[in-house]
Formats: sequence, structure tokens, C-alpha cells
Amino acid sequence: MGFKIVVVDRSPSALKAAEIALPAPEFEVATFGDGLEAIRAIPDLAPDAVLAGLSLPSRDGYEIADFVKSQPRGRQIAVFFLRGPFEPLDEAKIAPVDHDGIVAKPFDGESLLALVRAAVDRRKELPSLPEEPVRVRTDPPSPPADPPLPSEWTAELEKTVRELVRREIGLTRKEIEAMARGVVMSEVKRTLVEELAKIETKKF
Repeated sequence: MGFKIVVVDRSPSALKAAEIALPAPEFEVATFGDGLEAIRAIPDLAPDAVLAGLSLPSRDGYEIADFVKSQPRGRQIAVFFLRGPFEPLDEAKIAPVDHDGIVAKPFDGESLLALVRAAVDRRKELPSLPEEPVRVRTDPPSPPADPPLPSEWTAELEKTVRELVRREIGLTRKEIEAMARGVVMSEVKRTLVEELAKIETKKF
């Protein structure tokens, strides 16, 4: 069974030239003059390569290439663009497309045959779906969790904490009482001094 090739071009002579350049039984060539017709047929044809003209009725070559690459086995399908001698090339549209080359029209049959053969052989070796990327862990691993303490240790620790808290509260209370006594004594001294001053004043 030959390789299946889809050729899409608005020029009947270009389509005929492609059929001659890619002969049976090595190749099975399906030709289309309309981009939308080609897109509708491609899923059923399951081609090994697609050659699409840049300017086409309904859908252009860029849209055909995007559609081909969106298929489950799109990576295995070779894609070539057919470009006329005065046909502009849209760099912005073609840049993101995974394609195998641009073939200038009118093309040489032997050169086209060699290009398609090489591309089809190369694409056959590719997986139909991209491999799952290997995820490299960049964050440091979490430290191992501490083992749980025995229940008797937990009870002893709780007792010790309570005692420390109680002691701290007691120290704070003593500090407050000392401060209060200091304030009271200071106030008493001040009052005594004032009263003594009044008494001395009355004597004179």
C-alpha cells in the first residue's frame, strides 16, 4: 500500500504535475482545488503528507496546515507549502506552523519526489502525541515530620508548662505589689513633708 498524499492547489497544472512526480504504487495522490474540501476529506484520507498552495478558495494553505497539525497524528504528517513565483508569503502565519518546507512552482518532479520521501520517512518515526514533559521538582523537599511523643511524655510536658506559667504569673504579681508599695510609700512621704511644712509655717 502506497503513501497517501493530499495535494491542494488552485492550479490544475500544478495538481497534475504533483500526480506525475509522485507515481503509483509508491504513492496514492488525492488532489483538491478548494481548501475547505481538502479539510473535510483529510480526516478520512489519513494522509502521510499534505502539499498545500498558499492562496486557495475557501481556506488557504496556512489554515490547512493548522488543521492537519491539530489532528491526533498530526506530528506524523509531513506538510509542504506550494508557492507561486509572485505569491506573497505571510511570515506571521507560517512561523508557528510545523512544516517541512516551501516548494516553489513550477517545481521539478524529481526534487519534489525526494523531498516528500525524506519527509514521510522522517515523520513516520515521530510519536503521534507529544510525550508528557518530565516535571523536575525545584522546591526543596519538606523535612520529615517529627515522630509523635509518648503519652506519658506529653503529660509530663504539659505539667511542666503549667508550672512555668504559674511561676511567671507569680513573679509578675510580686513585681506589681512591689511597684504598688513603692507608689504608696512615695505618696506617704510626700504627704508627710507637706504636713511638716505647714506645721513649721504656723510656728513662725
